[in-house]
Amino acid sequence: MHCGSRLSEGQRELLGPVAVLDSIHGAGIIASRLRELGIDAESLEVYHNTHNVERFSLVIAPVHLPPQNSTLSYARRLGKRIISHHRAVGMILGERDFRAVEITGTRGKTTTALLLALILSHDMRVISHTTSGIELWSRGRRSLIRSGLSITPGNLIAAHQIASEERADFLISEVSLGGTGAFDVGVITDLAGDYLIAGGTMWASTAKLQMLSLSDLDARIVANTDAKLSSDITFGHSGDVRIRGRSVEVREKSLPLSLGEALDIPAYSDGIAGALAAAISIGVDAQNAVDALDGFEGFQGRMARYQLDGVNVIDNSNSGLKVSGIERALDLASGGRICLVAGEDAESVCEGLDIDALVRMIESRRDEIDELVLVGRRLEPYAPRLGGCTARNFQEGLEVARRYTSAGDHLVLCVKCFR
Repeated sequence: MHCGSRLSEGQRELLGPVAVLDSIHGAGIIASRLRELGIDAESLEVYHNTHNVERFSLVIAPVHLPPQNSTLSYARRLGKRIISHHRAVGMILGERDFRAVEITGTRGKTTTALLLALILSHDMRVISHTTSGIELWSRGRRSLIRSGLSITPGNLIAAHQIASEERADFLISEVSLGGTGAFDVGVITDLAGDYLIAGGTMWASTAKLQMLSLSDLDARIVANTDAKLSSDITFGHSGDVRIRGRSVEVREKSLPLSLGEALDIPAYSDGIAGALAAAISIGVDAQNAVDALDGFEGFQGRMARYQLDGVNVIDNSNSGLKVSGIERALDLASGGRICLVAGEDAESVCEGLDIDALVRMIESRRDEIDELVLVGRRLEPYAPRLGGCTARNFQEGLEVARRYTSAGDHLVLCVKCFR
């Protein structure tokens, strides 16, 4: 199967020599693909080294790289043309023999992507590329193909290649800080909780709006109404698709949702609405999309509830975890003793928790928590003050908690980590 490149369509901007900055966040795979296309390209590590970029005609830099970075600022002084990783990847990916969906936003990217994959896989062969890994979906079931890839734009090159090799009908990709433009449908989950990137010089929402600026004219855009964007179809509060308890309203038509009884609807409402809106924009019948969610009980680490040797587990350990998510998980634990495992697995996430906010929240609710396990190096100094024990990572935290819990207890797992 063929996975082409926009370079063959007259895009000459990437012709070298090209410097691709930030080997930690995908520069290597971008440079490698450019070399496969016959372009002189070099990946540069720019956090601990300053590079002479005089010989390069084009510099490709990630949107999060601070403008004061020595190599990037040198390139600007030389008047070099500079484009983002997102734009470069969009040019490289080009033609494809499957349809592509890219999803960005502050929250809910992974949940929306996995739910859309679940819906489409009932009738089609789907590849998803998220923080959960690259997975193949068929008839509502998923199997892992490759783990360990972040959602930096450069890794879409590998995802597209795998989708082609697997003869997928759809590729659904979670993308950090924007879209590449190489998609049929772009989804913006929300822009709430905006934060500064690039050394405090740019709002993250500005980067995420590449989803619009780089998209083709015939691409469809799906957005949460909270993002306040003009899109082809909206979801969320007052959107074209919105969740009302255990039903969904699609442009004023109400359809029942037959979801698992234990599913925490508030935690999944935006993800379900976004996935349904995206499916409808693709052309899936609304009733068929809703039917594909029959019996859905949640994804591992995303407010999932289950039992472990009689212990009632509320598992909200995922890469997008915020303090508000820990509070919500605690709200769901009622009756019996409560053991909270909270913190961050620093080895597996780039952006950690707001530690000060977490400590304040635990202090305010400490009387509800019978046993406390704090995960991660940054929380160790707070253990004496909060009356908790410590663990290095998610797995160790779980093992410690198992020693403190017995049948009938509640185990609340809230560790920011990749699963």
